[in-house]
Amino acid sequence: MKKVSLLVLLAIVASTLLMAAIPTTIVRLTIVNKSGYDVYMKLEGSGITEAFYYLTVPSGTRDEPVVKVFTVMSDLYTRTTWQCNGLKSSGSLLMSGNIRLTFTPCGEKVDRCWYVTEAYDTHCIGTDAAGRPVMETVRWGWVWHAKFHSTQGERTMEKVTYFKYPSFYSNPWLSKNPFFLAAHPQQLYLAIANLYAGYWNFGCVTLAYRIRTWRTPVGCWFSYQY
Repeated sequence: MKKVSLLVLLAIVASTLLMAAIPTTIVRLTIVNKSGYDVYMKLEGSGITEAFYYLTVPSGTRDEPVVKVFTVMSDLYTRTTWQCNGLKSSGSLLMSGNIRLTFTPCGEKVDRCWYVTEAYDTHCIGTDAAGRPVMETVRWGWVWHAKFHSTQGERTMEKVTYFKYPSFYSNPWLSKNPFFLAAHPQQLYLAIANLYAGYWNFGCVTLAYRIRTWRTPVGCWFSYQY
């Protein structure tokens, strides 16, 4: 009986020493789900803690969000997230303190709005009798602009957005016209024809498109990284 008690005591001491050798700071991870779909998150810790968590947050909406609070060990985690009806993303999550992640409604571009302006091109067409350059300004169309807003939250209180969307480009043949590109360097984005997923022809106009990814938060100061 004494031998059994001694073995139990040694096991307790060994466990205590092992736990003391590992940073065991516990922090809170709060997940607010407004996405309209269930959110699943897998966290795999570093070799220091070897922690592993699989977190589930039921579907919530903007008007009725679901909030879950988890306690995890402080660590830099390899993160895998499933959201928006199974859309998968991966990256890291630095749990150096208490973190709140808000999953925004799926498909909502929360960080930008669009506006359109007229575009003009000014270039030199020659010189006058005195040798001074003569400039000509030509209106060549309308340009869509994206205006970005800082609505991805503050560090430790971050908004999580991730989804795919098609990005369209008109007149993709211009990407192969060196004279046009020389006269209109602002159209160099058309030169990414090798990245196009395909073309849509509507009779009078052809649109090229590619599938892009919209994601937030963006920036190395955020804990949630893609």
